[in-house]
Order: sequence, then C-alpha cells, then structure tokens
Amino acid sequence: MQFFKAFVLCVSVLLLHIEVAAVAATATGTQVIEIALTDRLPGEVGWAYYANISVGTPGQIQSALVDTGSSDTIFPDSTAIACRTKSGCATTFVLKESPDYKVVTPGGLSVGYRDHSKMEGDYSVDRVQLGGISITNARIGVAKVVEDPTGIRTAILGLGYPSNEGQNTSDQPYCSTLLQALVESGEIESRLYGVYLGQLDHVQDGSITFGGIDTEKFKGPLTTLNCPRDNGITTKLNLKLDNVKAYLQDGSSQELMRSASDESRSVLVDTGASDWRVSEPVYRKILMLAGGNDQRPCKEVVRGATYFQLTFSGYGSTNTATLNVDMADLFSPHAGTCQLAVTPVSSGETLGVGDSVMRAGYWVFDLDNGQISVAQANLEASSSNVVKVQKGAGGLSKAIGRKTEV
Repeated sequence: MQFFKAFVLCVSVLLLHIEVAAVAATATGTQVIEIALTDRLPGEVGWAYYANISVGTPGQIQSALVDTGSSDTIFPDSTAIACRTKSGCATTFVLKESPDYKVVTPGGLSVGYRDHSKMEGDYSVDRVQLGGISITNARIGVAKVVEDPTGIRTAILGLGYPSNEGQNTSDQPYCSTLLQALVESGEIESRLYGVYLGQLDHVQDGSITFGGIDTEKFKGPLTTLNCPRDNGITTKLNLKLDNVKAYLQDGSSQELMRSASDESRSVLVDTGASDWRVSEPVYRKILMLAGGNDQRPCKEVVRGATYFQLTFSGYGSTNTATLNVDMADLFSPHAGTCQLAVTPVSSGETLGVGDSVMRAGYWVFDLDNGQISVAQANLEASSSNVVKVQKGAGGLSKAIGRKTEV
C-alpha cells in the first residue's frame, strides 16, 4: 500500500522490553521469527495478505495487512464509526480492556494511502505480540477514523523505512517502528525479513520470516539488488523494472516494455498493494493478451497458458534478476468472478509491483543494507527450512552458502 502522507508528533525514546522468546533461539541471543500469512478474510480472497498479531493486555488478536509500502503499525479503534457499521472492520482494538494502554500523542496519527483510504487517531504505546514475542511499550497507532473505499478495514503492519511515516518538520527524529523494535530489543539481528505469499489456489499459507529466510520457499538464484539512495541514505523499497516480455502458449513471445530511463522504470515493491501498476501502453498490451477483458469466470483462469518474464535491476550495480509470472497469478477472485489485478497509471505516478506479481517470487527485504533480494518462488513447497541471517553485507550469502549477487 503506497504511503501518501502521515503527520507525526512522536516521543523521543520509548523503552522496549521483551517478555517472551519462543522461536528458534541462537547462541547470540537473537532468533528468527516466522509467522503465517493468509490471503483470506470473510468475503475477500486474494486482494491482500494478513498476519495475526495481538495488541493489549490480555492480547487481542488482530488481522493486520502486511505492508512494505508504509511503516506504521495501526489498529482500528473499536469505537470508530466505520467499525460499528454493518460491514464493520475485520478486527478492532478495545482500548478499555487493556490497562497498559497509554496515549502518547493525541491526534498525532493522520495517514493516507494510494487507494484513498486513510486512518486518523492517536499515537500510543501498549504491548504487541508477534510470533510468540511480546514487546511492551511498543509504539502503535490507534485509528478512531477509518476510511477505506474498498470496504476492507483492517489493522496494518507497516514494514517499510521509518521515513515513510513522514514528519511535521524535517528536524524531528523518526519514531521506532515495530520492525526496529524487534532489533533494538535484541530479538532479531537486523531489519531483514523474507516474504513468501504462495498461490491463491493453494491451501498452504504464505509466511514472513523476521531475521532470517526460508530456503524451501524459493528455487534458483537469489539475486540481491540495491534500492535507491538519496545522499547515501535508503528510504524507499524500490527497484528498477527494465524489461517485460510475454511468452505465449504457441511458443511465440512479445516484448511489452523496455525502459529507457531510470525514472520511468522505478517500481515500488509493495505487499500492501494487490495490483501491478504499469503505464497505460503496457496495460493495454497485457489486457489484449488476457483476451481484451479484465474479468472472466474463475474456472477459465488456468495456469501454463501465458507467462510474463520481468527483469529487475538495482541502483549503482549491474545485477539483474528475472521473475516469471503466470498470467493466472494476475487474476484475483472478486464478486463471483476473477478480475485482472493490473492497473494503468498516468505519467508521473508511481509504478509498482504488488501481490499479483509478488506471488511468483520469494523476496528478502534488507532495510539495514538498503537491498531487496528476489528469487523464483517454490510454489510447490510442502516444508520449511528457516535459517537465521547474520547482520552485515554478507549475511544473506552466508545463510544460503553461496553468493546472492550475480
């Protein structure tokens, strides 16, 4: 979910304290935390991916949309008007049932997203539990105003850079995110996590692995690409999309895009977005290959007919990574049919790859080193092999026993 704006007044330091450690402990005291992802909420399948986390004391389970395009962790307040309507919210936080809840910045939360949804309310502290780990005094947003034109209202687990929160003034320090809190508390070594979404038509859930990766969830080379830097600092989880080529069932191929400039091919890698955001000319070509219709009966969406090969590159290096995306992955169930999750954007708008593309890959987001690594997903995986990734530039290569850069 691409972040648009967030106005924040944050406290300078919040004491973070870990109470429970329950996953894959290591000799250094840090560990790997793996939690399941699901693409299913009541009445909605395939348009986002959610993790179950809890907030408050005792813990209240929340379905949180996993979002690499923003950085706030936000829970809808049970008293929000939108959450008390017939459609309601998927889960809500009942503040009065948590004695540890404390407001830090009243009215400080005001976040808008690309899909015109927004959340407004307070910045607060309370206990958050994630994969068996409990963090007290974790900084959270509690939304008293929840607006979402899609009708899907959930908590949000933002996993992007802290700068995505935005600030009222440039001299204010960025606040600690939940990902940063896991590092500061010594639970994981660095701000690194692996994401596997899986196929829509599979029973098996996807997963997100904090502090490590799952080597069973990908196949072939895992290629590391640099994100853009501004004055030596990385603030965006973007890559370059150099080329898109379609391979048809009859053996022919068609080039859909070859970028000529850095600016035009920069794409946000965004688990919080369901769609692949492309230029109008590329969209028209994809639509034509899909039969000229952006909706079809789900029984007509079959794998193996047409696939797209996307070539990504990074900034400041010559590395490239290819990802094969089946046409079937670009369709998601909606209102009894399957809808093409590809969206044309106007010139100057942000291009991006969302879940419809990301399902085909295994993605490792390394915020400390300003890099994203990508491999072809092993969509037939039936087991896990979770390994810890040490902090530092060579941590990922050591974890898999080979270089991750081509």
